[in-house]
Amino acid sequence: DYGRSLNITLLARRSRHFAGTRYLKRGVSDRGKVANDVEHEQICHDESGGGGEGGGIFSSYLQCRGSIPTYWTQESSVTMPKPPIVLNRVDPTYHSTQQHFEDLFKRYGSPIVVLDLVKQSEKREREVIVGNEYRHAIDYLNSYIDQTHKIRYCALDYSHISKHRSLNVSTSLNEVATWAVNQTGFFCSAPRWKIVEDERFEEYDSSHTTTPSSSKKTDHKSSSSSSSSSSTSTTRVEPFEETNGKEAAFVSHHLGVPVFPMEQKGVLRTNCIDCLDRTNVGQFSAGVMALAQQLVVMGIRSSVKLDPSSNMVRVLIDMYVEIGDHISLQYGGSEAHKKGPTAEKSEKGPSIGKHKELL
Repeated sequence: DYGRSLNITLLARRSRHFAGTRYLKRGVSDRGKVANDVEHEQICHDESGGGGEGGGIFSSYLQCRGSIPTYWTQESSVTMPKPPIVLNRVDPTYHSTQQHFEDLFKRYGSPIVVLDLVKQSEKREREVIVGNEYRHAIDYLNSYIDQTHKIRYCALDYSHISKHRSLNVSTSLNEVATWAVNQTGFFCSAPRWKIVEDERFEEYDSSHTTTPSSSKKTDHKSSSSSSSSSSTSTTRVEPFEETNGKEAAFVSHHLGVPVFPMEQKGVLRTNCIDCLDRTNVGQFSAGVMALAQQLVVMGIRSSVKLDPSSNMVRVLIDMYVEIGDHISLQYGGSEAHKKGPTAEKSEKGPSIGKHKELL
C-alpha cells in the first residue's frame, strides 16, 4: 500500500497460571491469576527505516485479555447449553481482584484500561450477575487508588448494540479503541513523528454502555440510556523533537537499562464472558487503531485513520482471525464463532459479520 516492505507480527502469549479449559477454569484464583489469560503483541518493523545500527524501525503495541477477575463458576451440563453463572465465593474486600490488578500495574504500568463487553441487561440474568460484581470490585479498588492511577473502566454491551439497526457496533468499538490507544500509547524505537491530541473523548452516544471518561473526570460511569453528550477529539501530527531522544539516551546511559523515547504506559484489558468471540472483535478494533498510529509515528503515513478496504487492514483481519481461532481451540474446544470483521469487499469496506453467538 505504501511502496515499501513492512513486516507485521502478531503474537499471543498464554499464561501458564490458572490454566484450563472453559467451564473448568473461570474467574480468578486465590493468587490473583485469571482464566484464559493471554497477552497480545502487535509488532511493526520497517526495514528501510533509519533505525539504530541499520536494523530499521520497530513499533509494538500490547493488549491483554482474561476472565473477569472475581469468584464465579459455570457448571457444564448436557441438558443445559447455557449453564447459570454462580458467584461461588464472597470476597468483601476483593483481595484476589486487587492482586490481579496489582500484577497488571507491575507488568504494564498505569493506566489500566478495562473494556468489558458482557451484557448489561438480560431478561433472565446470567452475564449481568458477574458483570455487576466486576463493576463493584473496580469501584471498591478505585476508592483506594490515587486519582491519576485509577482503573479506567468502560462497559460496552456488544450483544445489545449489534441487534439494533439504529446502532453500529463497529463505530462504538472504534471510538472506544481510539480512546484506549490514546490512553496507553505504544512503543517505537525511533519515532519520527508524534500525535498530539487537542481534546480527549468525554462521552459518546451509545445505548447500554459505560462511556469512556477522561482522566480529569470519573474513571467509571454507567449509562443505560441512549442520550449522552459528546465532544469530539482532534489530533494533529508534529515532528518528534530530537531532544526527547537525547533525554532517553541520557537516562539509559546513567541507569544502565535501555530507555526509549516513546514507550507504552499501561495496557488495555478486554473481556467478555469467555474472552473469545466478542473479545476477538474488540481487540481487533484496538489493533487497527494502534496500527494506524504506529504507521504515522514511524513516518510511513500522515493520516491517523486507515482505510477499511486497504490491504493492510485485510492482512490484519486474517491475522486476528487465525490467532483468535487458536485461542478458542485451546480454551473452548472449537474455533471462534465471531470471526471479527469479514474481508469481503463492499462499498463501506469490511463489516462485522452476524455470527451466531458462542454463548
